[in-house]
Amino acid sequence: MLSQAVDALTALGLATGVARSATVYALVSAGHVLGIALLLGPILLVDLRLLGRIPSVDAAAVGVLRNTARIGAALAVLTGLLLFCAKPADYMANRVFIAKLVVVAAGLANALAFEWRVRREGVTALLAHGGARFAAASLALWLAALLLGRWIAFV
Repeated sequence: MLSQAVDALTALGLATGVARSATVYALVSAGHVLGIALLLGPILLVDLRLLGRIPSVDAAAVGVLRNTARIGAALAVLTGLLLFCAKPADYMANRVFIAKLVVVAAGLANALAFEWRVRREGVTALLAHGGARFAAASLALWLAALLLGRWIAFV
């Protein structure tokens, strides 16, 4: 079953041109970097606010930053999937890639738990108290994902 999934993803990579064209691959890779920037930049600011390091970021700004991070996450996941389709067998054999997937999944789970709490209690309540654990986990997970993502190219 895994080999069938790899074959299907390889076919998708060929069909989208990511596996055939250096230009398409470069454009998708640039989109992935943009997605990561739109995700991590705002998340780092929100996390630092939750940790009390940037108290001037108010609840409205946190809302804008969270929306920007959502766009970045969607772009990073979509382009990441396309990049994966270029060489799925190679990526599946790469332990660092697998570690990155685990860390990204944990980061997304932490973000979803945070969003659930925001919907339940409101962002102002979490800014006042209760958001530091989410922020500490978020900082560790997203920075680890960034490091692992760069490391993939060197193994």
